[in-house]
Amino acid sequence: MSNVQVKNLDEDLHEQLRARAAQEGTTISAYVLELIRRDLRRPTRRQWLDEIAELPKHNFSREEIYEAIDEGRNRR
Repeated sequence: MSNVQVKNLDEDLHEQLRARAAQEGTTISAYVLELIRRDLRRPTRRQWLDEIAELPKHNFSREEIYEAIDEGRNRR
């Protein structure tokens, strides 16, 4: 296993990490490792923007949008 060292971590941030880890019933190391895992499971901004760019484009007019909203409201 590899190690990661965080330098220049101010005391306030360290205390917040310690408190948060304690709330979760774990160590700072395990807590930070879970944060890293969670972050790496998420798509990057670039991936997210690429996915959005792949979505079908719609050119609805403002009137069509308002009509659809009104239609939805009238169904209630």
